[in-house]
Amino acid sequence: MFDEMERLREGKELSALLQHYREVGEVDRQAWQDRLGELEGVEPRQLVKLHGELLAYGWLEQNTGITPVLRLGAAASCYRITSAGIRALKQVQSLEMQPA
Repeated sequence: MFDEMERLREGKELSALLQHYREVGEVDRQAWQDRLGELEGVEPRQLVKLHGELLAYGWLEQNTGITPVLRLGAAASCYRITSAGIRALKQVQSLEMQPA
């Protein structure tokens, strides 16, 4: 059986991407954030898959409708972390802090 929490814990790139959206959303979690276009050590094609994975788990939500600003080469105001995404990160972090 597939366990998305295990995937988040072991997938450092997936965790780093979700952490990014948590950090940029700390000031206002309701504000839509620009799509992260680069992540160190991750190929662009893989980054697309990671975004899709976060959406599939319900840890990230996508704004496909109204984007207030259009910028060439950027996907503005299109993602934000969900409450479930915040909980998932907290759960993984608490598991990492427990002694083995």
